[in-house]
Amino acid sequence: MNALRRLYRILGGRWLFIAGFALFCALYEYGRVLHLRPLPMHIWRQGDCLSLTWNYYTGEATFGSPVVHARIADGGSSGKSAGEFPILYWTMGQIWKVTGPSEFVYRAFGLLFHFLASYLLFLTLRRILKSDFWSIGVALLLFTSPVLLYYSIGFLTDVPAFDLALIGWYFFVRHAEDGSKRWWVLAIFSFTLATLLKVTAGMSLVALLALFALATLRPSLLGELRKAFPAAGFGWAVVALALSGVAAWYVHAERFNNLHNGRYTFNNLWPIWEMNTEEIDRAVNFAKTILVFQIFDTSVLVVIGLAIVLLLLHVRQLPLPVALLNGMLLLGTIIYTLCWFHAVDGHDYYFINPIITLLVPLVTWLWWLRRTHPEIFNARWVRWAFILFLGYNAAYARNNLIMRSNPTSQMDRKDLLPTYHCEEPAFWNSMVNPVWEPLWTIAPYLRSIGVQPQDLVMSPDDYTINTSLYLMHQPGFTEYGYNMEEAATFERCISLGAQYVVVVDERWLNKEVLQPYFTRPIGQHGRARVYDLLHRETRVDTAFVYRQMAGVPIPVLHRSNATVCEGSNGWCFASDAFPLEIDGLPLEANGLRYADVEVRGTIHWEGGYSGGGILALAENDSTGQLGQLNKDLPEGPFALEFRVPARTKGVHRKLYFWNTTGSSFRLEGLEVVVKHHLAVP
Repeated sequence: MNALRRLYRILGGRWLFIAGFALFCALYEYGRVLHLRPLPMHIWRQGDCLSLTWNYYTGEATFGSPVVHARIADGGSSGKSAGEFPILYWTMGQIWKVTGPSEFVYRAFGLLFHFLASYLLFLTLRRILKSDFWSIGVALLLFTSPVLLYYSIGFLTDVPAFDLALIGWYFFVRHAEDGSKRWWVLAIFSFTLATLLKVTAGMSLVALLALFALATLRPSLLGELRKAFPAAGFGWAVVALALSGVAAWYVHAERFNNLHNGRYTFNNLWPIWEMNTEEIDRAVNFAKTILVFQIFDTSVLVVIGLAIVLLLLHVRQLPLPVALLNGMLLLGTIIYTLCWFHAVDGHDYYFINPIITLLVPLVTWLWWLRRTHPEIFNARWVRWAFILFLGYNAAYARNNLIMRSNPTSQMDRKDLLPTYHCEEPAFWNSMVNPVWEPLWTIAPYLRSIGVQPQDLVMSPDDYTINTSLYLMHQPGFTEYGYNMEEAATFERCISLGAQYVVVVDERWLNKEVLQPYFTRPIGQHGRARVYDLLHRETRVDTAFVYRQMAGVPIPVLHRSNATVCEGSNGWCFASDAFPLEIDGLPLEANGLRYADVEVRGTIHWEGGYSGGGILALAENDSTGQLGQLNKDLPEGPFALEFRVPARTKGVHRKLYFWNTTGSSFRLEGLEVVVKHHLAVP
């Protein structure tokens, strides 16, 4: 403790808080996480926010007319859709015009804004608690909430809205101290902007206005604390102006969405009374196993729970406005949870703003403890216990963020600190989706093969509204609102202007009803394949022809265990799993859109054929196999065709026989033809 006192004397409370916040950022590996693409947890909402920002950056949208990449409005012809007040997206769009589009810049902006709010929270607590130690400690404890760590740099408006509410409380406390009108104006402005960014952040504003109403109607009940509020006429005029701004935006957003008939979000209730028993059980189970531990670790929840119990036991010792504030926030959170109970299942970010309901009783209890039990409030052992408590929760938060920010592989429990809750590793591992990885870097590749920024693209793998389209920087269509399993959907999207389809999961290629839409491959980026839906004209050039003849080897790089069969021009192969591999087929050319690999011949299986003979075309890069197309090789003549897009740099293709029958075979009349389909100038 003496060392801490010396550090405090050197740095002072303000710089000690800043140093603590910076230390926590380093502990949480923000230097790594800030550079990541959108992460798996709620990638849907992240994609929406980034899409809105991108369209402000490009000028496709104006402030009051937001646009997303997905063509969900105007019958599929536009992306015009409004939700929360778009000041954050518009602001980042303007910043991007200076810095260039950068998710790092977006994340860094969110972190800096959260730091500002945390710093002002520290200043607020210092005025209330009269203690730098507890003010720093509580402000840093808030920075151990996993949802705050993740979403403060996660593109959504929830944490900025929460931060604005914290800033609003700072301005209110300043007004309560010196009565300056500017602090009231700034407080109401901050609370109002918080509500515009996220309506759930309005619980602070509602609680404050309820107290202001009491101060106006029954000022005697507040005693000396009536001075915390301005004169009724001025105060309510500011409030009326602010609330009219909130109403104006949501009226505009509703009219805008009704006009264009497209919504990327809904501004309505999601209540428990519209849920069936199965949905309620699923939500409750998620809350018990995952959700509550994303707000805080159990240790923090227990401490705050004890603080609430102690406040209830000593409620008569609290000023009436303080007791009412705690009660109204608690009641408001209960009502909010019931009205948005659907969100309990999987939507952790919905419970960011209700954290104020946990923060206020903790601060109230510390304030009460300072007044009634200063010996405990200032006790050295209590402070050391709190330092250990804070350190544990910082380690817990670090563990959680590492699990959340691991988008490409499965976390092993042995690589984690034992501070996680039992269901968490499996849950965060289940968030990993291999579909996203090739799309992170696909946008420049699309430009290189001639896909223009205005071209409409179909993205069947994407269950979200905008994420893959944002990553590709292309307007178009995802599975949201469209059944991509049906040919009719493809026809409708084509009629709306879709020019290309991008798929990662090979299952789409095996759907018979969709195969006509995958006949013109024009490119491949990792596992992502690009197909031309409009069947543009190409010029065909036969690039390679090989016909099996006695004594004439295959004139390209290959490996084979074949021998010339006695009394036949055919080749005899042993029962090896991979008896013939051809690596050197010419699958590159200037202007190549796609290539056809045609393979013909006659095969005879020793002992007859019962399945297990395959001709395969595999695709690999430096990381391993990207995909594989398989064709069955039954007894007798065969004629098989592989259609492949122009090869991405670093992708290697190999044609090979895959024998899982355990039998040898004879191959006669093998013919391999490669045809290049070249773009017509």
